[in-house]
Amino acid sequence: MKKISLIFLITLFFLLPLFPETHFSLGTSLGTSFEKNGEYVYGFSGTGVVSYLDWQCYPVCKLGINADLSFENFYIRTNINCGLPLKCGKMYDSDWGDYGLKTTYSISNNYAMQNYDFLLAFSYKIKIRKVYLIPELSLDYYYDFFQSNDGEGWYGSEAYSLTGDDESWDSPYAKHFTKLSRIDLKRNSFFCFTGLGIIIPIGDKFNIGACTYISLYSYVYNSDYHHDDSGRNRDFYLNSTQISSFSRFKELIFVEFKPREKISLDFTANIIFGDIVQGQLEGYEQLAGTDVLKVNLKLGGSIKF
Repeated sequence: MKKISLIFLITLFFLLPLFPETHFSLGTSLGTSFEKNGEYVYGFSGTGVVSYLDWQCYPVCKLGINADLSFENFYIRTNINCGLPLKCGKMYDSDWGDYGLKTTYSISNNYAMQNYDFLLAFSYKIKIRKVYLIPELSLDYYYDFFQSNDGEGWYGSEAYSLTGDDESWDSPYAKHFTKLSRIDLKRNSFFCFTGLGIIIPIGDKFNIGACTYISLYSYVYNSDYHHDDSGRNRDFYLNSTQISSFSRFKELIFVEFKPREKISLDFTANIIFGDIVQGQLEGYEQLAGTDVLKVNLKLGGSIKF
């Protein structure tokens, strides 16, 4: 990978002088991400959901840097964002027993441990009258590490209920726990999006734009680790991989303000979403699924060189 990157940079260095209209910009940003990351485990032989973890992140605060390179009408955009390790919402855990009875329900605080994302996009600007059409290919990578803690739960399965049989989680026979063990979610997500955008100039200082994308390819590796904080060494993990095409979507809007010729300020909002995609649960004859909902808001500024 390092050799490929070096060859690319050397080639770019020699090609850039061939394009007289070459510009480079560098900037920073402050953003927030509102997320809902779902984990689903299905029963044997593909029957219904038996476990669902709903990681709700409202919000994850992020700091970012970005660099853009343009020559004539061709653009390369990159940005890296890093999340701050703060409390960021709730995690809800539900389990179902036989006959679809919901026996377990818990609520825990959700903490952002390590969260970062990277984007590399290639686009071409086509002028049509007073607007610009922008076909684009983007590669989006997300690493999310969340941990639940400080939770309480209601357990009505036969192992915990007062009757020794499966009971509903909200039954008076379910056992209430005020301290729960931690759960980790580590998720690697890669999306290859293709899309078409539009930029509309408003005077000399403002641009507004929007773009819609669909995933040519998406890859998710989901690692769910359950700690046993009681000290009995009963930790366990659930890992799964989900691969799909045309299952994830991204919508983007932005507003750009240029107070000076080489200085720009911008606000960008994008949403990545998609329904459940299933994959094999490692070590089990069961399926596991993931869904995604990420709403990213960002304020940034950059300087053109």
